[in-house]
Amino acid sequence: METSPQLHMTQLDPSTQKPWLNGDVKPFIRIRNLTKKFGDVVAVNNVSLDIYENELFSLLGGSGCGKSTLLRMLAGFETPTEGTIEIDGQDMSHVAAHERPTNMMFQSYALFPHMNVAKNVGYGLRRDGLPKAEIDERVSEMLKLVQLEGYGKRKPSQLSGGQRQRVALARALIKRPKLLLLDEPLGALDKKLREETQFELINIQESLGVTFIVVTHDQEEAMTLSTRIGVMDIGTIAQIGEPQEVYEFPQTRYVADFIGSVNMFEGRVKKDSPNAVIIDSVDAGIDIHVPHGVSCSPNQKLWFALRPEKFEITATKPKATKNVIKGVVEDIAYLGGQSVYLVRLSGGKLVRTVRANRDRGAEKPITWEQTVYLTWAPSAGVVLTA
Repeated sequence: METSPQLHMTQLDPSTQKPWLNGDVKPFIRIRNLTKKFGDVVAVNNVSLDIYENELFSLLGGSGCGKSTLLRMLAGFETPTEGTIEIDGQDMSHVAAHERPTNMMFQSYALFPHMNVAKNVGYGLRRDGLPKAEIDERVSEMLKLVQLEGYGKRKPSQLSGGQRQRVALARALIKRPKLLLLDEPLGALDKKLREETQFELINIQESLGVTFIVVTHDQEEAMTLSTRIGVMDIGTIAQIGEPQEVYEFPQTRYVADFIGSVNMFEGRVKKDSPNAVIIDSVDAGIDIHVPHGVSCSPNQKLWFALRPEKFEITATKPKATKNVIKGVVEDIAYLGGQSVYLVRLSGGKLVRTVRANRDRGAEKPITWEQTVYLTWAPSAGVVLTA
């Protein structure tokens, strides 16, 4: 229905370090028809997925969608019911966890409380029997990488949450895995520290060139961290794409609703003209005009998805005659950099729009119970059929 996300992707330059756009590049990880059942419960259902070397790939979804089960199968902690997992050209479907070129960082960090930072970081190397001098050198390198020089003698209880997270990351990376799996790595951190740590994690991943796969339920985290995102829903991959692509060109209502905030207007095809498709929407209370590129049939049911920031909200009636809806401000949330307005339309639907607070102390701010007009650019929304 919408302008095809696949068409959007082909407009990008395959030479700009985006191997998923280049058919000649072999995937580092190949997952084919992967299924995991626990009794009668299907946790992962026939998933096929390619991930490329040096990617920071995020599996994003709500609780119970199968993302952690998929990660545990990659790590070797769960055995697939069906399907295959190939890492760097080798079938790993039934290879034991300790024999895979992977390591895993858990949400709880799982640090040994009786060991200091240096011993926690070097634990895996000691288990492998490496010489003490080499262990000390590699521990020192890792602590420098995660900006914890001088913290080697401290115990985990003497560290902040962000510092413990970096110790766990250093321990996971010190054995130089080809693939690092991270299960909700920033979930235990407060919002501000989580935002700061996201960029640290990106810098570390880029400096080492290790492939990262991150499991998260946090959409903002996935959008910030990822080269690409796989959105999961009930054991399946609903959509795969770069963050901007998934946000701007969702392929289903589930993806549109799960990634960020969205206003969804139900309607039916009223007219399919050469230059536009006209949607009769009771939700919006108007005919919605959409530029062509939409494949549809007369009277077909569909949904028009519009992000809150795509609206322009004004107190005066705009000059535009198409895609203009009228409503009354029911609620306002001031968030510093922007304000969120909840506007009740004449048909009863409540829509959400945001407005950047560019000026300090605007002379005539939009206020509660005020009549306002909402407009949007012709190509601002996405038409969905599923």
